Amino acid sequence: MHATNAHPLISPVIPPHPSLTHANWLASFPLRSFLELGAYENAAGSARGHARNVLAEWRLDDLSDAVVHVVSELIANSVNATGKVRWAAGLPPVRLWLLGGAGSAGTGEVLVLVWDAVREIPRLGVAGPLDESGRGLGIVHALSGRQWDTWLPSAPYGGKVTRALVDHPWRDPE
Repeated sequence: MHATNAHPLISPVIPPHPSLTHANWLASFPLRSFLELGAYENAAGSARGHARNVLAEWRLDDLSDAVVHVVSELIANSVNATGKVRWAAGLPPVRLWLLGGAGSAGTGEVLVLVWDAVREIPRLGVAGPLDESGRGLGIVHALSGRQWDTWLPSAPYGGKVTRALVDHPWRDPE
């Protein structure tokens, strides 16, 4: 392929949120990053590395641990959901957007959005001490201060988007 006929790389548009009738909610996030991943086991690791690098570049290092955990859980959930469905044309991608801004307190905030092709709303579960899964959304719930949701975008987007706002650093309980 020659540069003259190469297609420009344009990141997909974030599917509109159904309860927000305007796109002004995006205006408070001037910093933006996008990553498209294959829905494979190593996707969460790639997304974690991307998130760490982006937050360092944005000088939002204080939020890095919390954001990296949220990214890891949301990507892992999307990869897991995608892997449970039969796809005729191969696995569809999983998409990650990181949006950053000053936040209402001026100390920084990051909005994590993850899209996948499965139209099933994830549920906040309660995992027992011996369960090997079921804690992911609980972690997202805690690290985002309960500021997360999921929606099913209309056509032509399809799939689902899960988003979580991280506006405070992660601290271990004392």
